[in-house]
Amino acid sequence: MIGQGTYGSVYRAQSTVSAHICAVKEMKLEDGVDRDKLEKELSFCKSLRHPNIVSHLGHDLSDKVIRIFSELADGGSIASWLDEFGRLDDPLLLPASVGILEGLNYLHTLATPVVHGSIKGTNVLVVSAPFRVMLTDFSPSRCEEARAVQSITTCPSPFWLAPEVITSQEGRGPRADVWSCGCTFIEMATAERPWGNVAFGDMWQAMNYIAHTQATPPVPGHVSVAFQEIIRRCTQRAPTERPSTQELLLQLRPLVAPLPRLPPWEVC
Repeated sequence: MIGQGTYGSVYRAQSTVSAHICAVKEMKLEDGVDRDKLEKELSFCKSLRHPNIVSHLGHDLSDKVIRIFSELADGGSIASWLDEFGRLDDPLLLPASVGILEGLNYLHTLATPVVHGSIKGTNVLVVSAPFRVMLTDFSPSRCEEARAVQSITTCPSPFWLAPEVITSQEGRGPRADVWSCGCTFIEMATAERPWGNVAFGDMWQAMNYIAHTQATPPVPGHVSVAFQEIIRRCTQRAPTERPSTQELLLQLRPLVAPLPRLPPWEVC
């Protein structure tokens, strides 16, 4: 086991035929689940191919359990990196931010746009050599075409959610993903959750504050002025004032310096 959460466990696994190493996410199936819809979603996920999207390799669906086989990220999640090594500085912060936006832009510009709906550090995985980030844990049921408003009353992590998602005014649209991107940029730059680790007494206070004030997440002052501006653009209260992923990439790509390809002892 390499991870465990509310909805299941993740294992590191090996094929006994090809020796290929992959990740397996195992989840219990709820009674009454629409298996045809689930099969359709999983088949759709398998069709997605992008360097910044975790590749879906296949799945096994039984009566009570589903196992999803996917590309293995040797570095774990960005959240686990931050816990272990601390905040990311510009040499990693900027390419990680571009990688998140590249993956999200791919989803948003599909023929039927897909809204991720849960951008945060735990859903951004890391390949360490060469450094690359990949988005995981999204569902095609979050398609912009459907625009279904989802209940978040049991959401364990509202700190990354856009105000309109909490109030259910517009649901989980592409610009809500952009807000969550800005929050994830703050998370990577500070090694704390957006708004700060001690900003709220509990989840309900956080949800009320984010939804019903005009506040925006504090922007870290130690990052470059250009990156501060990108965070502020992402976290505009009005969804229509937030830029698209394509606009953000045009602004952010020129800031990224090539990562060194030397062995770590030569870099040091």
